[in-house]
Formats: sequence, C-alpha cells, structure tokens
Amino acid sequence: MAKKNSLILIVLIAFTAVPVGFAEVIYVDANSPNDPGTGTASDPFRRIQDAINNDGTGSGDEIEIRPGVYTGPGNYNIDPNGFAITIRSIDPNDPDIVASTIIDPNRAGRGFDFHTAESRDCVVAGLTIRNGYTVSGTDGGAIICTQGSSPTIRNCVIVGCGAENAGGGVYCDSSHPRIVNCLIKSNSAGYYGGGVSCVFSSYGNSPVIAECVISSNTAGLEGGGIDCGQSSPTIGNCIISDNVATNGGGINCFRESEVELANCTIAKNRATDFGGALYCQYGGSVQLRNSILWANEASQGAQMSLPFLYGQGSSASVYYSNVQEGQAGVSVDPCSTLNWGEGNISEDPNFAVFGPGVKANSWDFHLSSKAGRWDASIEDWVQDQFTSPCIDTGDPNSDYAREPWPHGGRVNMGAYGGTRQASMNGNMADFNIDGAVNLVDFAEFAERWLSEESCEACIEDLTGDSKVDSTDLAILAYNWLWQAQ
Repeated sequence: MAKKNSLILIVLIAFTAVPVGFAEVIYVDANSPNDPGTGTASDPFRRIQDAINNDGTGSGDEIEIRPGVYTGPGNYNIDPNGFAITIRSIDPNDPDIVASTIIDPNRAGRGFDFHTAESRDCVVAGLTIRNGYTVSGTDGGAIICTQGSSPTIRNCVIVGCGAENAGGGVYCDSSHPRIVNCLIKSNSAGYYGGGVSCVFSSYGNSPVIAECVISSNTAGLEGGGIDCGQSSPTIGNCIISDNVATNGGGINCFRESEVELANCTIAKNRATDFGGALYCQYGGSVQLRNSILWANEASQGAQMSLPFLYGQGSSASVYYSNVQEGQAGVSVDPCSTLNWGEGNISEDPNFAVFGPGVKANSWDFHLSSKAGRWDASIEDWVQDQFTSPCIDTGDPNSDYAREPWPHGGRVNMGAYGGTRQASMNGNMADFNIDGAVNLVDFAEFAERWLSEESCEACIEDLTGDSKVDSTDLAILAYNWLWQAQ
C-alpha cells in the first residue's frame, strides 16, 4: 500500500509540474496611455501587431480591439504569424461597434497580410478596414491571403480601399479564406477584382464567400465586384450590386475557373463592353442556382456574356433563377455553351426598394410579400401590396428549413432565400400548405393541442410561446376558411 501511495504522489507531482496552457484575452486600445503597453485590460497594447508579437501570445488566444482608429506602423500590414488566433472588436455582432473599430492604413499599406498557411481558426471579426492601398502593381488593398492561408473573415466592413493591380478589397492567391457577412464596398482595382480577386498559382484556390454585400466597387478591366482566375469559389446568399468594370461588371470568371453561385442577387452592375452581371471566358464555367440577375447593363450580354477567346469557349448552367429577358439577356458565342435548365423565369422580382431614381445606398433587395417581408430599417416584418414571383420558386431540392413560417415548403430565389430573413408566403394557419385553412389544418392543430411536449419549433404554435393553446386557437379561428387567391 505504501508503494502504491508513493506512486500516486509521484504522478501528481509530475502532472502539476507540467504547464497547462489556457487561451487568454489580450487587449488593444488605440488610446492607451502607455506605449507599447502590456496587453492587460488595465494596460492594453497601443498597437495590434505588438499584441500578436507578444511572447505570451499563441494559438487559441483572442486579441480584443477596443473602439478607436488604428493607424501608423503596427496597425496595418498586420501579420498573424500563422497563429490560430481571433482578432476582434469588443462585439463583432454590433454594427455600431464594428463601425467605430477602424483599421486605417492611411494608404500606406493594407490592413492584414495572411501568408503563413493560417487556418480557418485564424479569425478576423467585427472590424472596419478603410483606406488600405497597395502600389507598384501589387494586390489586396485591405486584405491579402497567399501561400495556402485560409483565415475566416467575419462581420467586417471593407470600404474605400484600393490596389494598383488586383483585389481592391480582398486578394486571394492560392488560398482558401472564408468571408462571411461582410460589407465590401467602394473599393477599386487598377485591373482585376474591384471588391475581391481570387487567383490560383500553386496551392489551389477555393474561397467561400457567404452572406456578403459586394457593392459599388470598380475594376479597370475585369470583375468590378469579383474576379476569378483559375479558382473555384463558392458564393452563396450574396448581394452583388452597383459594381463597374470594362468586362464582367458583377463577376468575371476566367481561365478554367469553376464558380458556384447559389441564392445570390446580382443587380444593377455595369460593364462598358461585355457581361453586365457575369462575364465567363477562356474556359471558365459558372453554375447559377436560386439566383436573380436583374437590371444589369452592358454593350453586349446585359446579364451574362459567354465569349470564345484564345481558342477556348466558356459555359454557364442556370437553374431555378430569375434572369431578366431570359436567354435573350445572355450573349453566347457559338463555341460556348449555355445550359438553360429547369425552373428559370424572367419576371420583375419586386424588390422592396429599387428602381429609377433610387440611390444605391437605399436599395433593399428583400422580396415584396403580402404575407410578410423583413424591413431591416425598423427590424420588423411588414406587409406589401404585391408578392414577388421569386418566393417559393427556387430549387425544390434546396434547403428551406431556416425560412420563417409561413412558406410554401420551397426555398426563395435571391440573396435572402434559405435564411431567417426570407420573405414569407401563404397563411400561417395553412399547416399543410394546400392554399386553404380548413378541417385538415384543424386536425393537425388538434394533434398538438395542449401537448406536454415542447412546441418550440412547431408551426401550430402561432403565437411563438412554445405551446399550443387557446391563444393559438383564436388565430386559427380568425383565419378559418381562408383561401389563396
């Protein structure tokens, strides 16, 4: 017994002698009284790079940046050093905090430089990057990702940045970043990708761009919003609007790029020559699904241009999408291919706020609906006079589970399709979605009546209080014998 107790004691001593690493929060404040500071809450660093280079900083740590304007050396060309760290504002989900936490290189460089194979666990969240700029033919005005780096860029605003060559906002070369819920606006590139440029050299290039607004960017040659060269980006639930280029006002797809677009709204982009919304060339291909191409402009191919260049054609496949003028809005060279699939329409999408005389910063691409449309300005649901033909007309096989009730059991087209801000359709008491409120719906309701099981997600809970009772019955009665018109 004595030997056993001694062994246990030795193991415990050895275990406690091994240092155990814990993630910590390192603080940065542009107005810190001390230079450089120590990174504690009471003595924050003054510069972001000092926080990263701190001897105690390592993967798993968080660098919290307090509101302020961060400029000068150490606050631009920020290098995460390959760490899986989070560099964030104090609240990345608060738009006011994001707007007041600003990285401003003052045109002396870019915001972030990822070049050490950073993983998706390297996160930049809730920051505004403005006035980033690169010269002498270089790329990435706000952010550059190279050498297989794959950071997550989330809830950021990238505005007023520029590059002499490519990627006025973000440049991805041989990298796989995930860009989510970002506003990329009013950036410019001398040649390619006013908002975002994705190119391949040696590590492949398959970025994910999701739930972003890419608007009012310009490129001197191709891809006012997004430029893709030998890359395979996945672009979903994005608004791409008011961008300008010589070719591909919205998106340029070049040289064997394979671009997947799902639930995107591509509207009012302009190309002085070819492809107002999309320009697909030199072996490039695009797959478009559940999307809206509307009011784009070009000398040829207002919505899409598929030329034959350098001995190679290009291709596009379009399914369950609303394309202005239908196939007539697409310019197709005889040696290129347009696969016009099922479910496509060409009808006015009835955007909430859009049209002649309405300025771009006032556009609202939510779909009008008699049943209910989300109004971000008041953060509530409103009802319209018309219902968009893009509601409940997306791919029947696409996921609609996140769309609010009532709906038609089918995803909407456009940027908000498949999200919690999808416009509604039908009657909330039409539980079986047959266009009428009758005894069939009452039978479904009765099965849930006073159930002891939680009804947090059931559609029969019409008041949203996680139970089905007399208050829900009153709403059912009010809608009794309703029929779709």
